[in-house]
Amino acid sequence: MRHRFAVALTMVAISGAVCAFLPQLEADNSTESFLRRDDRARVEYDRFREQFGQDERIVLAIRPPEIFDLAFLNRLRTLHQEIEREVPYVEEITSLWNARNTFGDGDRLIVGNLMEDWPETAADVAALRKRVAETPTYTNALVNKDGTVTTLSLKPFVYSPVPSTGDEPTAFDGDALREAQAGGPKLLTERESVELIDALARVTARYAGPDFEVHIAGGVVANHAATRYLVRDVSIFLGGGAAVIAGLLFALFRRPSGVILPLIVVFLSVAVTYGVMALIGVPNSVSGQILPVLLLCCGTFTAVHILTIAYRRLAEGASREVAISDALAHSGLAVLMASLTTAGGLISFASAELAQVRNLGIAAPIGVMLTFVYGVTLLPALFAIVPIRKARVRSDALHRWMASWLAKAGGLAAVHPGRVLAITAALVVVAGFGVTQIRFAQNGIEWFPENDPVRLATEFLNAEFGSASSLEVWIDTGRENGLHDPDLLQRLDRAVAFAENLDAGNGDLYVGKSLSIVDVVKETHKALNENRSEFYTIPKDRTLLAQELLLFESSGSDDLEELTDSRFSMARVSLRTPFVDALLYVPFIERIKEGFARILGDDVEIRITGLGSLFGRTFSMVNITMARSNLIAFLVIAPLMILMVGDFRIGLMSMIPNLVPIWLTLGLMGFLDVPIDNSSLLIGSILLGLSVDDTIYFMTEYRRFHAGGVPPREAVRRTLIGTGVAMLFSSLVLVGGFLVMTLSYMNNASDFGKLAAFAVAVAFVAELFVSPALMVLAAGSGQLAPAAAVGTVGRSS
Repeated sequence: MRHRFAVALTMVAISGAVCAFLPQLEADNSTESFLRRDDRARVEYDRFREQFGQDERIVLAIRPPEIFDLAFLNRLRTLHQEIEREVPYVEEITSLWNARNTFGDGDRLIVGNLMEDWPETAADVAALRKRVAETPTYTNALVNKDGTVTTLSLKPFVYSPVPSTGDEPTAFDGDALREAQAGGPKLLTERESVELIDALARVTARYAGPDFEVHIAGGVVANHAATRYLVRDVSIFLGGGAAVIAGLLFALFRRPSGVILPLIVVFLSVAVTYGVMALIGVPNSVSGQILPVLLLCCGTFTAVHILTIAYRRLAEGASREVAISDALAHSGLAVLMASLTTAGGLISFASAELAQVRNLGIAAPIGVMLTFVYGVTLLPALFAIVPIRKARVRSDALHRWMASWLAKAGGLAAVHPGRVLAITAALVVVAGFGVTQIRFAQNGIEWFPENDPVRLATEFLNAEFGSASSLEVWIDTGRENGLHDPDLLQRLDRAVAFAENLDAGNGDLYVGKSLSIVDVVKETHKALNENRSEFYTIPKDRTLLAQELLLFESSGSDDLEELTDSRFSMARVSLRTPFVDALLYVPFIERIKEGFARILGDDVEIRITGLGSLFGRTFSMVNITMARSNLIAFLVIAPLMILMVGDFRIGLMSMIPNLVPIWLTLGLMGFLDVPIDNSSLLIGSILLGLSVDDTIYFMTEYRRFHAGGVPPREAVRRTLIGTGVAMLFSSLVLVGGFLVMTLSYMNNASDFGKLAAFAVAVAFVAELFVSPALMVLAAGSGQLAPAAAVGTVGRSS
């Protein structure tokens, strides 16, 4: 207060310096971003891409009236060419126009493009149709089984290109990148992915129409959309949350300063938090959608509990300096403890196996503590600087009326503690039935609305090709030219057939298409034997097999680079699968690995990676992360509560009203069939940290009165008269803030907002009824005040 201008200017200057880093804040919603960099599945995936290149594809699934029609084929070729010219960061494009066409001409092996000789007549088109139908590698890759949909697939760069001496960026392979970039290669950035997708959308928009139905799918496309909606949602959350908070603050304080001061504090806290994230390299993600709402609410908490006392002291005639110092003396410890417990609940995510959740566990506690720092430095300084208008008289009357009713509600619980706890126990039992129905899930596509283009495209690709995702089986023989062994390739062929016929038992997950060195060997052997279909087999002679592979390499095609290493010691088997719930991948992957190991034997090493493997690993981490974070949150918050209360037994009892809302929310999730996934797993720890704030304010006041000799019932009444209105408005701020999340485009954020709002409302009701009941029972019946005293409204000391 005495250094108000210096403090305000210092805080604003620090805020400006940190916010200068905001343009560097990145968003990362890639599949691998869900896992930590040192996670074994992610390490394996990075090693795989280093060896074999990008496994993700952007797929344009195109449905014309007729594929084998000259007019359509001309449009397809033109589209292919325009994408090559206009879309950056694309390493390779494959369509009917340039698909690999392996055939023999006498004793020569020719590997060229499918339509290298462009069809001119109906007979040429009919021959093309026949060629496509007879080539196994084309089915469910270039065309669907009934020949009504074709694809154009793009292979994006794995790594961000290194600028050359010219004007255009140059792509390097993994080895060149490591030599050219200090610190190793950098994956394609979010900005570069956005450029790629936006350019692709502009090109395809020129072709899309009723006679050229286009669906664009792929992980890069979904990540781009998620990031775009993340930016949209954050702005809505900030704007909508601010509007809700402003309305509640005006209803509470009835003066402009009571609205403006908290909003300045919370918006600076949010901006600086994002600046810190950019500074320390923590990216934003879909799991971080909760952050702006969380910080808006926490900052408002701090401001409400300080300003409520400060304005009250002003109304009693105190100076501004005395008013704010009394407010901090009265509520400062409670505000600090509330911030610490909230941060404690959030910091439990810092140990999460899921990288996005871990990032939230780093950023959110920093943000919460920043709201506290701004609340006890900038807020008092601004309180001393800005004009403060006297509140309307009817506002004081409204506060007294609300305080009276809150005191009566708490008094009812104090008079009938047994009944209150019995009803609570009954609700807990009923919710238990819902908890038993909870299911775990992790399907990022279902986070998009049902009519979203990305979701529709993915579901279309699932239905027509069964291949919107993939598993990659990495086989290492451990010896040079190990893949020249006909027996090994025969076994590999049987292993692939096993995977293609594997029934996952649910009909949703299966192998829709496979691609491996076996396909190249069979194509080559057939071509060198007069293109006769009966020779679409693996040659039995090792020398012949080696010679045919050498001929394929010499043909000018580089397709083998994606399927094996230069020493022919390692092989890649790409198994294309539908994009489904990650829950299904875990047992499916185990069965594939077991089948490959059984068929191939012990002389080769088998590893499974790819997007499907990452999905499965992510799902495996969901329940581990939830259990660990909730346990850590409890172990952090409970001791803080015991320390604050000063009594071990009472401190543990005070946690009950905070655990009940979480349990009831889990029960509701079970009844409504809302699964626990990467987003909803956050609810427990976040709500534990937030709901305990009201407990802190209640217990601080209650223990103060009770320690002064006030009987339990009367202590409850005085507590709710003194802090009940602030607790109510704090809860309304949270409920309103979380309900703003229902405006999110993404289903996962909307569902989180609904569940969190419900939990906060239940937490306030529990604080109003369960906490008084527990305190009265804990004190013993001999210390209860007369029933007539309960509900009488008076001034809090």
